[in-house]
Amino acid sequence: MTDHLIELREQAGLASCAKRYNEVISIYKNYLKNHGDIPPLDRQMLYIAYNKLILDYNFKSYWKLTSIELSKKIDFDYLEIIENEIDFLCNDIIQLIDNYFLASTSNKDSDIVMTLRQRGDFLFFNSSIARPATKQIMLQSALRSYTEGVERSRLTLPINEPERVLIQLRKYACDVQLSNGICNSHTHSELVDAIQEMKSSISSSDENPLLVQMESYRLELEKMQF
Repeated sequence: MTDHLIELREQAGLASCAKRYNEVISIYKNYLKNHGDIPPLDRQMLYIAYNKLILDYNFKSYWKLTSIELSKKIDFDYLEIIENEIDFLCNDIIQLIDNYFLASTSNKDSDIVMTLRQRGDFLFFNSSIARPATKQIMLQSALRSYTEGVERSRLTLPINEPERVLIQLRKYACDVQLSNGICNSHTHSELVDAIQEMKSSISSSDENPLLVQMESYRLELEKMQF
């Protein structure tokens, strides 16, 4: 299996460098079909490939089309093609997560939390192009993934683990979407407390990368209305 894993890394790495992200996904799928699992660290390149195709390629085209001035004609056929591609990619990676990664025996506690966050993220992405009824279902499913991740992180991860606050931030952002853009005071204070708890457990040095991350979380939090 080690030789096969080395081959996976080499092939996927070359395809990724060449920005052939569909090929990266195909390589990983073939590996999963034959071996049934991928070590957590090696999954990151697969997530990146899906993110590139969903966000950098399809969503950029989607946002460009939907931001066209009303006086200009929108190509709705092309828009539907983009929506279908985003929907396919999001569902595709979610199936891989459900069928392989969440049940992997190679997962550590932090890997499970991160995988739940990734699952929630792809559902969250997909909800942004979904019709209203489907959007709510997707956001509720994403919220369940985030909530499970938050509960697991509290039980299994150290206080100074960035993933604890990161998945909490995702959970609350999803909750805000389900509440029509409103972040209630309880949600706000709960997240601030989690950030402060993490800050108090680490060095106060300006060079500490965790504090830099905390600042980015704070800025994201301020974007929420409550």
